[in-house]
Formats: sequence, structure tokens, C-alpha cells
Amino acid sequence: MAEQYDIFVIGSGPAGGTIAARCSEAGKKVAIAEERGFGGTCPLRGCNPKKVMAGAAEIIGRIRDMEGSGIVPGSRIDWKDLLAFKRSFTEPVPEGKQKALQKKGIDTFSEGARFTDSHTVQVGDRTLQAGKFVIATGAKAREMDIPGKEHLIPGEAFMEMPEMPDSIVFIGGGYISFEFAHIAALAGADVRILEMADRPLGAFDPDLVDLLVKSSEEMGIQIHTNMGVQAVKSEGDRLILHAGENGSNVFEARRVINSSGRVPNIDGLALERVNVEATGKGITVNEYMQSVSNPAVYAAGDVAATPFPLTPTAAMEANVVVENILNGNSAKADHTGIPSVVFTLPPLAAAGLGEADLKEKGIEYEKKFSDTSEFFTSRRIGLHHSASKILLEKNTGRILGAHLMEHHAEEMINVFALAIRLGLTAEDLGKVIWAYPTATYNLNHL
Repeated sequence: MAEQYDIFVIGSGPAGGTIAARCSEAGKKVAIAEERGFGGTCPLRGCNPKKVMAGAAEIIGRIRDMEGSGIVPGSRIDWKDLLAFKRSFTEPVPEGKQKALQKKGIDTFSEGARFTDSHTVQVGDRTLQAGKFVIATGAKAREMDIPGKEHLIPGEAFMEMPEMPDSIVFIGGGYISFEFAHIAALAGADVRILEMADRPLGAFDPDLVDLLVKSSEEMGIQIHTNMGVQAVKSEGDRLILHAGENGSNVFEARRVINSSGRVPNIDGLALERVNVEATGKGITVNEYMQSVSNPAVYAAGDVAATPFPLTPTAAMEANVVVENILNGNSAKADHTGIPSVVFTLPPLAAAGLGEADLKEKGIEYEKKFSDTSEFFTSRRIGLHHSASKILLEKNTGRILGAHLMEHHAEEMINVFALAIRLGLTAEDLGKVIWAYPTATYNLNHL
């Protein structure tokens, strides 16, 4: 006889773990399966360990920026010690997360799940049935189908390298490449980024991206565009990459990181057996986060074909799923104003719409661009490149988009996320008395 549950959750990250816990607290019989460590990508292989390592790199960057202004150079990153510090955050997570779920009365399975029919999954040698299923398996690194792909390591493996190599090539010009490139460069490596398109960080404001590229290059990072990688081969302890048109451009490095993108982690679920529609962007869901082709299935987080594959998005979508499972479809996912950040030095942040979006939608807008490199908040820490671009609806002054590259941009962007979500204007923000001297005080210059 198959074991019976009200709700079966696949994946235990910020989306799946939240859904399982809240549904169990509401009295539902819940089970959850996780094949890569309870807690999911963010606390184990993504945001949290990355931010720990970026924090060390930021200290080194700050010291370099302030050399000659009262700071004596000499500090460096000890890679092995930094790995150990990072692991102090990640290693306790799986056991702690699993025990927390079990304490709530949830049955946990440390294996992957595979659908066998519309109400059944196979987990190891066990057959389990449920009235509703939630898929929250996140995303995984996109594999590259090129000769020599076996020599590539995925982005998450960067944070487990036993030592920092003398040279690294990052394939792809997205936020993962830039974040890790800054860490590697400040740890002493020779770093290159190879981007196949004509500009990196395509989801962010091009003017600020150009500024971040300039800042990165001054740090020693070489960024090459229109440079799709065609093949990789090993020669001794070095890797040789052939890139660009016909592979005519040759690069050499000790390590090559495949950070060319991420794809929904749906392989092995056998979604075709339960008529769950999915594309390369993820499981197709309606505004209630419910599968458009199978009403017994919900999806949330990076595995769903929704905007912004980010941890806060997953948490928001998880709460929507919980409400709709417990109370019928009534809650809708609202992705308005969700902020995203590239944790470089300085960070690049965005919320709301960009200029291209506004032009496409035919929305008239005003642009407020500020070079903040001479502001007190930049000069006092030796930051030579910083700027902001705020996009306002013409006539009303309502804030439609915010794009920042400056010290504490990752914090300041939250103010704009609030403003965009609540429909506030630049005048509304101007009424607030901000603490001085702080980065947020710069909002008075809108």
C-alpha cells in the first residue's frame, strides 16, 4: 500500500521548506523530498556562502581603495581559511533544516522524487501518494555542449576549490561570473570573463553595466564580449579555450568556470507522466502558482517560469502557494518592484523597469542620472566609480525604476523596491528625513 499524504513537496529550499512547514502547521499531513541537502541552493551553494566570501573580498578591495589615504597595504585573502569560515555557515544547515521540518511533523526523505502517475511519486524504493504536489526543485547550472566540456566546473564549485589558482576564466557574463570574478581577482588570480553576447549583464541598465565593466577592468579583470566558447582542451596543468567566431581566439587558464546560466531543475521528475507543462524557463504556472495543465500541482521558486529567480521571489511565491492550497485559489503572485543585486565591488542593483522596458511599453518617463563618485559617501572610502539612474513617470513623478551602482546599493535598492511596490513618487521620498551622513541620504538628490 502506498503511503498517503495531503501534500507532497519536492525540494526544500526557501520555497519548498516554507510551504511544507506552513501546511503542516495548518494540520495537513505533509512529506518533503530533497536529494541535495535540506535547505536548498541559497544557504548551501548560493547566496549565503557567496556573500560570506564576497565580504572578505570587499575588505581587501576597501583596503586597496584607501591606500595612500590613511591605510597601509598588506592584507590578503587566505583561501583555505576563508573556505573554512564559509563552511561554518553551510555545513550545519542540512541536518538543522531536516530536524526542524521533522519537529513540525513532516516526513522527510533524503532522495529525489519521480512521478509515476497523477497522484503518485517514487522516492527510492517507496511509493507515496498525495492529493496535491508542490515542485520547488530550483535551478541548476546549464551544461555546455562543447568539446572538452568535462574540463569545466560549475559556478557553485568555485566556492569549494581547494586553492585559488593563478588564473581563471569564467564562461558567461552574468551576475555569477561577475561576483566570483571580483572575489577571485581580489584573492590574487588573473581573471577573464568571456561573454557570448555584445554586452554582459543583459538584465541590468547598460549605462551602469558599462561603469561596472570599467571598474572591474581597473581591478584587473579582463572582460571579452562576442566571445562564445567553442571548445576546451587540457594541456598539462593548463586549459586552452577556443572562443569567438570559428574559435579563432585562444585563452589559457588553470581553471575554467561554467557560469553561462542556470536552467530549471526538472530532469528526472518525469513531468510528462502527470501532464505538467514546462519549457526551458520552467514549469508553466498561472497567477496562483498552479500548473496550467495539472491543477493538482503547484510550483514555486526558480523552477517556476516566473520573473526574478531570486530567494525573496521564492519566499513570496511560497506564501502564495500556501494560501491557495489551504484556502482555494485566491492569492496571486505579485512581482512588482522586486530588487536584484550583483554583489560586486561596488554592487550593482536594480528594481522596477528599465529604459528599454518603458520604451517598449510606450510609457513616457523622465530620467534622473547622477554621477555619485564625487559624493561624500563615495570619496570617504576611495570609491572612484559610482552612479544612480532613477526613472520617473512623466507628469506624476511616480518611481518606475531604480538602478544603482554605488556603496551600499544593495541596501538602498530596498527603499526603491518599497517605493515602486507602493506607487510612491520622488516627492514622497523627498519628504522623508534621512540620517546623515549615510548612503540613503543621497535620495535627497532625486
